[in-house]
Amino acid sequence: MNLFDLAWRNLLRNRRRSLLTLGALAVSAMALVIFGGYVATIISALQTETVRETGHLQIMRKGFLDFGRGNTARYAIRDHAAWINRIQADAELQPLLRVVTPVLQVQGVAGNFAAGASSTFAGTGWLAADRDEMLAWAGAGLPLPPRANLLRADQPQGGVIGLGLAQLLALCEALELRDCLRPPAESAPEGAAMAADLGALVQQAATAAPGRAPTAGATREDVPGIELLSSTHGGAPSVVRMDILRTERQGVRELDVSFVAMPLGLAERLVFGPGGHGASAIVVQLADTAQLPLARARLLALLASHPGGNDLEVRPYTEVQPQYLQVVGMFEAMFRFVAFLMGAVTLFSVANAVGMSVGERVGEIGTLRSLGFRRGHVRRMFILEGVLIGLLGAVAGVLIGVLFSEYVINRAGWSWTPPGRVMPVPVGVDVFGHPTLLLGTVLALAGLAALSSLLPANRAARMQIVEALRHV
Repeated sequence: MNLFDLAWRNLLRNRRRSLLTLGALAVSAMALVIFGGYVATIISALQTETVRETGHLQIMRKGFLDFGRGNTARYAIRDHAAWINRIQADAELQPLLRVVTPVLQVQGVAGNFAAGASSTFAGTGWLAADRDEMLAWAGAGLPLPPRANLLRADQPQGGVIGLGLAQLLALCEALELRDCLRPPAESAPEGAAMAADLGALVQQAATAAPGRAPTAGATREDVPGIELLSSTHGGAPSVVRMDILRTERQGVRELDVSFVAMPLGLAERLVFGPGGHGASAIVVQLADTAQLPLARARLLALLASHPGGNDLEVRPYTEVQPQYLQVVGMFEAMFRFVAFLMGAVTLFSVANAVGMSVGERVGEIGTLRSLGFRRGHVRRMFILEGVLIGLLGAVAGVLIGVLFSEYVINRAGWSWTPPGRVMPVPVGVDVFGHPTLLLGTVLALAGLAALSSLLPANRAARMQIVEALRHV
């Protein structure tokens, strides 16, 4: 007789127990599919946000990630325009590229010195048009709306600051901000004399800067602004005035009280002085993340083939933003933990069902052995029974999980606010985009069911024929 027929009939013999076991496996499979798809969606969303912010690859001077923040001018790429032209003109890189743009990091002191308020800042200089392109990247396939780029190409003096920094600089009233805390009023501001001195520096720098009229003073009544103070490579103080276009709340308090985004030209004038040019890094954003290894290898070859390229290195976004891999590792560990729990449920459920089946069919086992069935036939019969339970339960759970994810969770309109963001994002479960998750769930649960059936199957195979026939 066919072993498959025997195993199938044994499942139908006690339908209630079989249905309970199948239900336990279906719940396990459904939990793995839904949670696995949810984790995959979170990782894809995190990758999208990271690539939008930092690009896929960044070309920088060796040592910049370790020491560049403390000495921006020393580790800057002064001929970044030439390198960008070489990259964009390379025949192998052209099909892979989406955006190639310079970025300049700068740190210093931001002040509303007329009000006697100042604080340290960490700023970034961007080209507004390239920034728009970067924030629109959707290579991960998720319908995530891009974060708005508040920099404007027609406002070369205008920048964006964090809401927390606006509070520290006593700009709530000037910017007409809601939900902005006002600092306690002081009897007499101490920054009036400093404001006059800094105003003279700002006016001098603005006069020397090409293409812009001199600033009338340290402050202007029509456009709220702040003074940014830093130092050049030689150590001389450098001050520029930045008009505030908007404030943008950041999801991390430490970033919110120091965030400044400004046009690249304004950042260059602050770091290198009037007429100076340079970039902390050249950001390369690709159309497809899967092409990152190929693009990086070609960029390294391009650097090695030109003078000065040996002083540069190419870093992927996972090294520029190391917290990306930490967050990914955290969610993967959570999925492994849930998978372990569901695996334990599968092991005990199938082992219990097959063990009870063996206990109820001792006489049948003796009869089969007396008819010529070998020990291996009996063992395979019960293991096949466990595999059938695992396959049926896993397939049912996967189907239910897919339907529930696609037609309930993804259409419910739920949202949540991830760490580091201030805007909610939709809750989604991406199951169709990860077929390996569905196939892996079915195979894993079927394998665990076979493994849990092995012990009771061995017990059935070792029964003595005479002893087993006594139960007939």
